[in-house]
Amino acid sequence: MTETNLQDWVGRSSTDEDIADGVNAARLATLLEQGPQDGSEPQRLFPVGHWLQFAEDDVPMSELGTDGHAKLGAALPRVDLPRRMWAGSKLEFHGPIVAGQKLSRTTTIESITEKAGGSGRLCFVVLRHEVSADGNLATTDRHTIVYREATSAPEGSAAAPARADSRAPVGWDWVRSVRPNEVTLFRYSALTFNSHRIHYDHPYVTGVEGYPGLVTHGPLTATLLLDAFIKNHPEATVATYDFRAKSPLFANEQIHLIGRSTGANTHELEAIAPDGKTAIAATVTTTES
Repeated sequence: MTETNLQDWVGRSSTDEDIADGVNAARLATLLEQGPQDGSEPQRLFPVGHWLQFAEDDVPMSELGTDGHAKLGAALPRVDLPRRMWAGSKLEFHGPIVAGQKLSRTTTIESITEKAGGSGRLCFVVLRHEVSADGNLATTDRHTIVYREATSAPEGSAAAPARADSRAPVGWDWVRSVRPNEVTLFRYSALTFNSHRIHYDHPYVTGVEGYPGLVTHGPLTATLLLDAFIKNHPEATVATYDFRAKSPLFANEQIHLIGRSTGANTHELEAIAPDGKTAIAATVTTTES
């Protein structure tokens, strides 16, 4: 990587427009097994429902890379590390988004940081998305992407069965266990127009990316975790949501979604992998209604 060239991208901005989609909002509610809204008010998007808008891979087929993502060098810098993952987001919710509202998203490359980790070279790109609804700022989303080196695993060598279930952790205020499968991953990819092959192409994800199976989307797990929190706190309005992906999860694995209060209107959440390790760590702050 050339440091000077990468840093030239910092500060670049672009703006996209869309209309808040009530159909996709309802389909996400179906995926999350939420009850239907009563219909007396316009459909509200789930707090992270803007992820279903402004699809990152909404480009012609000729502009997709071999991994299924949009090629680098247009909206994002051309980082010479081939494996790309959503590392986390820091979200502030300023107001709700309602189906039918005119949306505008301004995306700014906030920082680019290169590091060396135990698995090799890493590059973190932070994007600041500011989403407005009918001209009013609704959501600020600082989205971190991590780029990693290619795996050295020979083709097919990483394929493995799903990890065995583990007991739910104790000492938390609530626990909800879920098991996303191939259909769950397909539906979420369809909702977000995400064509990254690690979520549906088993020979690719095991033979090229070196994972043991289809990777559960980081934002899907983050959505499931926030949904579990909301179902346990129906009286609360989410003000901020900050999550970090720490290790990958795979299709057909049991995930324990857990949470507990850490103070007035503050909460700690985690998504726990079958091996007992934390896959996602998160914090939520709320305003009580």
